[in-house]
Amino acid sequence: MSIYDRDYMRSGPPPFGEWIRERTAFQWLFALNVMVFVLQWGFDFAWVRDALTQAPLRPAGGISVDELADGHFWTPFTHLFVHAGWWPFLGNMLLLWFAGRRVQALYSGRSLVFLYCIAGLLGAAVQLAVSAYALKNTGSLLMGASASVLGLVLAYAVAMPEEEVPLLVISQRAFARLLMAVNAGVAVLLLTGHLPEWAQLTDSNCFAHLGGGLAGWYYARSLGYGRAQRPRPYLEFRERETVTGSSLRRRPQMARTRPAARRPDVDVDLEAVRRENPQNDPLVDLMKDEVDPILDKINDHGMGSLTEDERRTLERASRRFTK
Repeated sequence: MSIYDRDYMRSGPPPFGEWIRERTAFQWLFALNVMVFVLQWGFDFAWVRDALTQAPLRPAGGISVDELADGHFWTPFTHLFVHAGWWPFLGNMLLLWFAGRRVQALYSGRSLVFLYCIAGLLGAAVQLAVSAYALKNTGSLLMGASASVLGLVLAYAVAMPEEEVPLLVISQRAFARLLMAVNAGVAVLLLTGHLPEWAQLTDSNCFAHLGGGLAGWYYARSLGYGRAQRPRPYLEFRERETVTGSSLRRRPQMARTRPAARRPDVDVDLEAVRRENPQNDPLVDLMKDEVDPILDKINDHGMGSLTEDERRTLERASRRFTK
């Protein structure tokens, strides 16, 4: 069969089933957050309403000790996607956009979903425990993806501490420390009763943020990052050529001192592509002119040295050749 008879070489949009399969874990997480917010705030769907007037009181799906006592066992998961207003939603989505894609690229899509859920659940557990035992408040609702997102920020900051935060002029390490320090300060003021009155107008989720951040920190440390001899998955890069067919896979070389997360392989088989490309297809030029220099850059300076455009080029080439 000619390469031009294959589905991925045909012009026009891909079939819907193929389009679904090509969506990444990050895209599904981000879309789910947006969809829930639009349904609740745009269409008044799934709201808690006043029993007499039916006036909307708050979005449904938040978690609290009272909610769990009433048998709402689904709230530990639904609260991860429910937001109390526009500003919490926009802030969380901004951090999810920057941190979620990078965690997925560095660890994996499954690790992204796992860490998102675990950080959110641990953050909720810390928040509910402190609220119930220290603040004597069992009805305070927790909702939003902030604990999950902070876990992603910490997990990436531990692995790539010197990389600069987009739009800011500080490193990932400094940004993560700033977020944790602010939340720790708010937590101390809240526990000691010195939190300013203007800051008490909204329920503080600082304990959830601390719990989620620690979950991300521990996850990255458990894989060997942040230690004196941490794995350097993208700094030791080896290119291999095969003769089995067209493929684009990334094979990072792990340090032998500690295990690290499983990551996809990268092999570039230009000769196989050329043999199947008698018509001088521009895909070969893509490999030669754009992908090869990027692979050389990874080999010399590591994955963290790539720009957003270079990462997108690799992803685009991977989707077209990994079939």
